[in-house]
Amino acid sequence: MDPQQVLTRLNFGRVDGETDNRFENCFIGTEMLRQVLLPQHSLIVGNKGSGKSAICRLLCDDLQKVKPLLPKTFDNIYCVPAYGLQSEEFLPDLDVLELKPDTVDDFRYHWLLYLGLKMSWWLVKDEELKAAIDRGKDENVKTAFATLHRILIDVGLVDDATLFTKLKYHFASKPKRTPKKQNKERASSGEEKPYNAEFRKKTGISIIALLENVDTVLQGTNRLMWLMLDKLDLLYVDDIMKLRASITGLVQLLVQYGNQFRNIHFKIFLRNDIYRQLHIVNKSHLISYTTEMKWRGPLLLKLLVARAVVDTHVREYCSEMSGEKVDVTDVILGSEEYVKKIFYTIFEPTVGSNRPQDNAPPTDQWILRRLIDGTESSFPRELIHLGNKAVEKQREINRSSGRHHSAHLIGPKALKEAFGEISTYRCDTYLYSEFPHLARHFDVFRGSDSSTFHREELYMLFEPLSPKGDEAIRAVYDTGLLHPLGKNVDSSRKFKVPLLYRSGLGMSDRGKPHHHHHQREQSSGDQSAGEHALQHYPKMN
Repeated sequence: MDPQQVLTRLNFGRVDGETDNRFENCFIGTEMLRQVLLPQHSLIVGNKGSGKSAICRLLCDDLQKVKPLLPKTFDNIYCVPAYGLQSEEFLPDLDVLELKPDTVDDFRYHWLLYLGLKMSWWLVKDEELKAAIDRGKDENVKTAFATLHRILIDVGLVDDATLFTKLKYHFASKPKRTPKKQNKERASSGEEKPYNAEFRKKTGISIIALLENVDTVLQGTNRLMWLMLDKLDLLYVDDIMKLRASITGLVQLLVQYGNQFRNIHFKIFLRNDIYRQLHIVNKSHLISYTTEMKWRGPLLLKLLVARAVVDTHVREYCSEMSGEKVDVTDVILGSEEYVKKIFYTIFEPTVGSNRPQDNAPPTDQWILRRLIDGTESSFPRELIHLGNKAVEKQREINRSSGRHHSAHLIGPKALKEAFGEISTYRCDTYLYSEFPHLARHFDVFRGSDSSTFHREELYMLFEPLSPKGDEAIRAVYDTGLLHPLGKNVDSSRKFKVPLLYRSGLGMSDRGKPHHHHHQREQSSGDQSAGEHALQHYPKMN
């Protein structure tokens, strides 16, 4: 087969799990998924781009796909996506929900109320469940279900006549209550949290009683409910304190009620850096609740190859070149050796020159080493992106020379050029956009002729900035831009900037690590660079 023709069909799919159509066919994180589904794992922590939303989407959209991994003992498992009140279409602007949460305590009630209503709504709209309860003999379950239905009518989520009418319009025409009255009530209710008092007044029961009813219905009908909480970092994009309060309130709920409601399980998908910044009493208790999404090298290669062979032309080409039968399932279930064999029909064996004495590393190692950040995580997103860029570069090379140069689909030159762009892209779309408050810290590294830094040197570079000192080192480490060359971030004397970011920040390794006798002149230079940087930036609060 003509490599050039196959190249026009080669594509590794879209980079974001949410909109990618190859995702279902090429989902290979089975081991990771198994961990996520364990009942005790309620906190799923991972870096941005580690596939949290992709897993969440897979479970919410099509639970049957992962049937073999599900607990066998339940008649039904509900997977309820919950992205926070701001993003709900189905909750009209209820009077009950008008209080603006502020403190961690407020947020705890806020989440309880939101999740309680969401779960109730989910159950009440399930006709099959309703029929099962009517047929059954359990009076407790019947009463609990009727209570949920009545509460949803009381708060206006469900219309008396039909379940599915959402009373948006009905509520839109109501005059809003004045904040003055609310504050008075707030003060007068004394003991009870305003949410709870307000809710009890409207429905006659407390928010906790609402959850107890949900659990009664679930237990009585042998059903399990997973609350899938994802995209939490989007709740308060411009207010980090509020975001922390909101997530802290949610995690406290998990600790408080995680074991009390047997058939309600939380699955909270959290970004690593946000999780690390939460100050939660008894955070050590959370260890047993937590699983981390980490991608190992062999799994990433599998992901890349599986996505490539979705296309029939590419499949046939790989099969012809490798002499093996190739399809997506073969790859997903295949051994590491098999996957590498197929990988090497797409990529050349090394990225070095062809002279053996240069002992260039094998291409798969070359790629994986470059996609790892300072916290030793690697990301499917960058890998897929790198594959697609390399295809694009290879086509450009072929076009300008009029023929296909490589013995494989993608040659070393295309891969190297592609990586430079991925590095820049990762700096722009991740470092600077996710951590804008550290932009000036990142700038310190731009154009440096060494990628290794002593702790003292970092203190100096960060001196004119805020945060500075150890706090700055920790903050920059949390973004993945610094890799400690010792045991951990707090005890390391030296740090390295990973390959993933060097090219994007214009860093090279021309200079050897700075030795102490250079340090004095170095520091005066850096100081002025720091001051120079300060002139170009508006003061940040």
